[in-house]
Amino acid sequence: MKMIYYFFMLSIVFVVGGCGNWLDVQPTTEKDREDLIETEDGFKQMLYGTYINLVHPDLYGHQLTYGLLEGLARNYVWHPTSSYNYEDKTVRPTIDAIWNTMYNNVANVNSILKDIKSRKDLFINNEGDVLEAEALAMRAFMHFDLLRMFAPAYQDNEDRIAIPYVETYERVRYPHLPAKEIMEKVLKDLNEAEKILEASDDPILKEIICTYSGKNDFMANRQYRFNYWAVNALKARVYLYMGDTENANHYAMKVIEEAPFTWVSETDVTSGDQIFMPELICGLNVPKLANYYETYFTSEKYSLSDGWGVYGLGVFEDANDFRYLYLLSNDRANNKVISSKYNQRVSSSGVMKKETVPLIRLGEMYLIAAECNIEDNPGESVRLLRELKSHRGYLSEDKGIVGDASANQLLDYIKKEMRKETYAEGQMFFFWKRLKSSTTPGFNPWSSAATTPMKVEYYTFPLPEAELEYGNIPSNGELDL
Repeated sequence: MKMIYYFFMLSIVFVVGGCGNWLDVQPTTEKDREDLIETEDGFKQMLYGTYINLVHPDLYGHQLTYGLLEGLARNYVWHPTSSYNYEDKTVRPTIDAIWNTMYNNVANVNSILKDIKSRKDLFINNEGDVLEAEALAMRAFMHFDLLRMFAPAYQDNEDRIAIPYVETYERVRYPHLPAKEIMEKVLKDLNEAEKILEASDDPILKEIICTYSGKNDFMANRQYRFNYWAVNALKARVYLYMGDTENANHYAMKVIEEAPFTWVSETDVTSGDQIFMPELICGLNVPKLANYYETYFTSEKYSLSDGWGVYGLGVFEDANDFRYLYLLSNDRANNKVISSKYNQRVSSSGVMKKETVPLIRLGEMYLIAAECNIEDNPGESVRLLRELKSHRGYLSEDKGIVGDASANQLLDYIKKEMRKETYAEGQMFFFWKRLKSSTTPGFNPWSSAATTPMKVEYYTFPLPEAELEYGNIPSNGELDL
């Protein structure tokens, strides 16, 4: 019988040092890999390569940020498929490519982890430890998103068979595991990464956020890597998805209260900071972002609404909101409103404010903490929401959040803010999925109150046909080992 293995030879383009310094290194055989792991620089090139793989258009360079996921969340005029028919020929190849490209990069990460522990003597200071921690965090990050896409919503489905968690670099048909076991492995990797980064004195712990080019400086640009605070923020996101509000609140508040991130100012935004850099916990450099922006956002495809801004203002609520005022472009001549978040080529000053796609930002931590406090401490939810909106240009004393808001009102506030805060970043589809929402906002140019009916199955992508045929999926509760 033909078998599909989670084992891939490295075939990647590595970046050395800063975001603009490229070196083609294409190890296509196991011997090439063995040469790389003989040197400190070789290991670093391998890690840089895994970050470059993350910005492939199939992943966070497009589909998993402002592409497919955002269309499925009904944030554009464009919708990827009618009635969420994932077998449609226009969308099925995209879903299969996400699975294959992500697991390919998991293999590349595991290629690093296979030997890094035994080769720490190659590194100066603690850089080998930091490299290991980032690889562990990236492995957890990728598996978590694979679970969110290819398995049902976690709560009430913890024991359902989900996806493989690939932990070694070898020819193995990894078994599909219950969602609960996947999450345990995600948290295991994140806990180990957090421990290592804290002990390794990650520069971002010293409130140093580097925004220079970083040439020949492995520890530069920590906001563009899985740094200590990114790991903590990801744990907050993971725990909330699991329904563990106590731990989700703990890690969200840890980032809010202890991390060096500060609120973006209106001056920063008007000076060209489309990404809100002071708030960026973790992001990726996407070298072709300007081209992607021209391709997708300047067309009707990724537009938010009509050119008169009726729908856009209905979503963003207040014309003073920075996210409406400065991150939307109103093109009345062509009757559309588009996000200008990724139009960073012209207006942005400073290399690290260009070509950036956020993965996790400070605003999400406020919304996670606000949601976690709805039942037991609603006053804290109100405080967190008002603080967030006070740094988004809202001028009224209560920032549009009533002090005696009910639990349902608070959740409605959070839904609105999450949509505004993470627009074109790929998070809203997962947000609706986690809540098992029976409706999502539906596109109607003249009514922001329109909704789209949702079924549970709409929130889960189908496994690739090859995986269904050859993967190690339990049959009658038993694994084919």
